[in-house]
Amino acid sequence: MGEDKDFIETVTLTTPEQVPIERVSQYSVVNFAMEFLQVLKRYKVLETKMEERGLEFGGRVLLIGPPGSDFGAFPHFLAREVPIKIIRFKLEGVLDENIRSNDALREGFEFARRNAPAMLYVEKLEALAPRNSVNSIVFQDEIKNTRWSREEVVTIAATTRPADVDRELLSIFNRTYLIEGTSIEDRIRVFEQVLKERDDLDVSMIAELTDGWGFSDVNHLAMSIFMQEESKGEEMSREEVEELIEKSRVGAFGDSNFLAGIVRKTKGSRQPDIRKLSEEYPDDFLDQLYLMAVGEDYTETQRVIEVLNEGLPLSAKDREFLSRHSFLLTGTAEDRLTRLLRAKKSSDRLHRIMGRQ
Repeated sequence: MGEDKDFIETVTLTTPEQVPIERVSQYSVVNFAMEFLQVLKRYKVLETKMEERGLEFGGRVLLIGPPGSDFGAFPHFLAREVPIKIIRFKLEGVLDENIRSNDALREGFEFARRNAPAMLYVEKLEALAPRNSVNSIVFQDEIKNTRWSREEVVTIAATTRPADVDRELLSIFNRTYLIEGTSIEDRIRVFEQVLKERDDLDVSMIAELTDGWGFSDVNHLAMSIFMQEESKGEEMSREEVEELIEKSRVGAFGDSNFLAGIVRKTKGSRQPDIRKLSEEYPDDFLDQLYLMAVGEDYTETQRVIEVLNEGLPLSAKDREFLSRHSFLLTGTAEDRLTRLLRAKKSSDRLHRIMGRQ
């Protein structure tokens, strides 16, 4: 990999030629990388004027997103397009109990400066430089002395937990890109790339049914479907696609409802009751809302509640129903079922009374 023996336990170096051409990437992250590439090109145009005015261009980028985000798409794109070398910290090396982690950080930055022009890619910033730690102080000092305009080093750091990083460190980055989960285009592009020869599948439908899934979840699902035998005949129906997703055994951990369902099922005990009174929906008012939903369509209300309680993916029909009855998101699974049954009894009693008149 072209690594210096003195730094082999701390970092890895990848040349542009070693970066794979083909890669399943999160398109929205690639778009951010394309935007930053234009910033680098603009700096090249303004370099002389900036030097005359004593201006520096740090070239420091912070990527923030939920677990499962494809942070790696950013350095991958730049490595091929600039082109530029990628230098990564080895987490197992920096965090090794037998190695002084702050010295390892210094060595990593020094290695990047020695191999300039280069791009230092820092994964899991919250682990390498946690808040209120010596590592955080060392990281701040090193990154301040590592710029594109002088040292020819771009620093890209990624984190899923910005609250676990010192604000002083966060403020040093010149640009921050927020990755807000996967977009519909992200998901469509993944399924198109992986399942491009599957005529039995509508990738737009799969993308719609995986709303709320993280990028890694979507990638795992695409691979799972790819490995399954293609169905013969016509294009699969929506119900068949939903069943295909369910049978894939892929965990949609990017969806908080899915994770909550897993926790509830594996805990083996009743979840603690949430306060019966909430600021948004008082108790009596909630019962009235449930009664209205049951009166409108009891079967659909029951089905949507079951989907929520099981942490299953929401279909477009489910989301449309919840847009009218968002109160169903309030409370625990037990709360929902209790109110549903209570509303059904009240509705049946009202129908009987009305029938006698």
